[in-house]
Amino acid sequence: MSGGAGPAAGAAGTADGARIDRHAVVSRHDPRLTSSDDAILSVGNGSFAAGVDRTGTQTFSGPDSAETRINTLAEWGWHTMPGTPPQPWESLLRPYSSHRGDAEYMDLPGGTEAPDPGAAWFRENPHKVSLLRFALTDSATGGTPSPAEITEAAQHLDLWSGTICSSFRYRGRACMVTTAADPERPLLALDLDTPGLDLTLSFPYATTAWDGAANWADPGAHTTRVEGGRIRRRLDDLVYDVVVHGATAVPTGDHDVRLRADPASGPLDVVLELVPRVVPALSLPSGSLSTTPTALGPTGTGVRERSARFWSEHWEHTGILDLGRADDPRAAELERRAVLSRYIQRVHAAGVLPPAETGLLANSWRGKFHLEMHWWHGAHFALWGDAASLRRSLDFYAATLPVARATARRQGCRGARWPKQIGPDLRESPSDIGPFLLWQQPHPIHLAELLRRADPAALADPVLEELVEQSALCLVDLLRPDGEHLGLGPPLIGAQERHVADRSAVQDPSFELAYVAWALRVADRWRLRRGARDAGELTAIAQRIHAPLTARGELATFRDGPSMERSDHPAHLLAYGMVPPTGTLPAAAAQSALEDALGAWDWESTWGWDYPALAMSAARLQRPESAVDALLLPTVKNRCDAAGHFPQRPGLPAYLPANGGTLIALALMAAGWDDGPRFPGLPAAWGARHDGILPLPAQ
Repeated sequence: MSGGAGPAAGAAGTADGARIDRHAVVSRHDPRLTSSDDAILSVGNGSFAAGVDRTGTQTFSGPDSAETRINTLAEWGWHTMPGTPPQPWESLLRPYSSHRGDAEYMDLPGGTEAPDPGAAWFRENPHKVSLLRFALTDSATGGTPSPAEITEAAQHLDLWSGTICSSFRYRGRACMVTTAADPERPLLALDLDTPGLDLTLSFPYATTAWDGAANWADPGAHTTRVEGGRIRRRLDDLVYDVVVHGATAVPTGDHDVRLRADPASGPLDVVLELVPRVVPALSLPSGSLSTTPTALGPTGTGVRERSARFWSEHWEHTGILDLGRADDPRAAELERRAVLSRYIQRVHAAGVLPPAETGLLANSWRGKFHLEMHWWHGAHFALWGDAASLRRSLDFYAATLPVARATARRQGCRGARWPKQIGPDLRESPSDIGPFLLWQQPHPIHLAELLRRADPAALADPVLEELVEQSALCLVDLLRPDGEHLGLGPPLIGAQERHVADRSAVQDPSFELAYVAWALRVADRWRLRRGARDAGELTAIAQRIHAPLTARGELATFRDGPSMERSDHPAHLLAYGMVPPTGTLPAAAAQSALEDALGAWDWESTWGWDYPALAMSAARLQRPESAVDALLLPTVKNRCDAAGHFPQRPGLPAYLPANGGTLIALALMAAGWDDGPRFPGLPAAWGARHDGILPLPAQ
């Protein structure tokens, strides 16, 4: 997987023309952790990642640990429980009345607390699996060290090289572990100087737990077979190998393999190569991840050199934001969040599938991905000069197109209807919320437009042309005639995800009205550029969509519907932030809505992307102090830990939409929008500088 730096992403935002010292900006935010830090570091390449504890291994995870953040996950590591579903997936479809007639939606009438067996099966399957655990074991006893036996732990993630160095003492003896991942292949390099400690690989079974990735309680349900340096793994429909380079693999149990170094070669320097055998085809990156091991055995030195070369080039040739001239501590914290979020997103969200909300760090929703979050996961890549990392994930939509067209037909629409929650089996998960959300539908149009702005060649990309057109056709048919105007729904649930019980009657959420109108205008410009005969039609339709304002001229959750509940997502603010001003939403109404949210919202009920949403609205209104304070709002779910992750709640220890949202908001705050003011969301006194960050659309 390449670094993905596209064409130069805009002029530097420096007034004095001085070159930004990128190494200094990045390296001053290298995580340096001790045993007292509750954060987990990872190495990876967007399709494969491994989290480690303070030993640089996964010693303190496994059968006796409640830790869910230390895993070895790959985009292709999916498993389905054996046996047939209790009922066909199609039997879970329910008819809902719409202006198009009865439309079938995947539903969950009883809610998520008590789904029937059929719905539960499709919610639980398929699920991601942690593919292996690599842990230190005592050379003499074979036992796992206790945390008390690991002392003086210190860990450093060198962001410029993508390498984690971990030092500690075991029973008084100094130990060092260096951990790195290959930038393209699922290769993990571990260099161990650990007197008295060996490295043992252990292999779990799968679990259907909501946030689980490993089940250590069913050793008979899967097989682990050692054939020389190759470890053969089979978990029902998931088959893969682990090839060991640089050590001898010695089985010590049904699912345990100890690695021994050649006595003549000194300390253990091993490369673990994961080779997928039977996996979902669309989860394999084209041209970068093959189903056969490398012809020449990789070495730890080689992997570390490739990692260092990739990361240094990545930092040098993509976007950078330098806030180092400011004395304000808020500037240092925003810069830290930007740097760490860029690392995390490249490690966990730059593959061929839209990522889970916890990336490849941990499972959430069993590893399935939420397409309404894909904009938060991926838009920043195009804005920060790494358009290729966004482009990779859009092939997923092309693969999903036949299924999305079938969904659209069931709902009386042309084009393609994109689901909210889905896995590589392309079956929408039963839910009483997800199938009724609408805001994922314009995302492919928005993402394609950002790609076009970052790389003009995208305009001639037939995949993107098709995604834009098919997404737009479905949006047109979802619009409800309402006199001379057009509205949305029912059935529908707004992005706020309230009023679930009223999904058969809810209509006209303000954000969705603004987003659909803007997306149709963008899709029409795509038609115009390719000389389509029907260019102009979508703009005419967009002009008929209701303005996203109440009868009193206010921006609230709904144009005309239930009164606004000031909790959960303040999604209506996205209508003037994520969505550029369209002329139908006056700045004064956006100002009032922002003030109302700042003063009266229940911010403890909100989620990680809500703070970037607030900051984007403030930036569009050229209120830099409000934008900065919004992005750093001191709530439980807006805490950014020492590794750069945003824990949300127990069971959800990371939240990539917060990282991606932070980067999108900072791009808007720094680079602004087309022909707009400089740094509209950052205080002038900070002396902020940027290079390689694109402005966002102005209209």
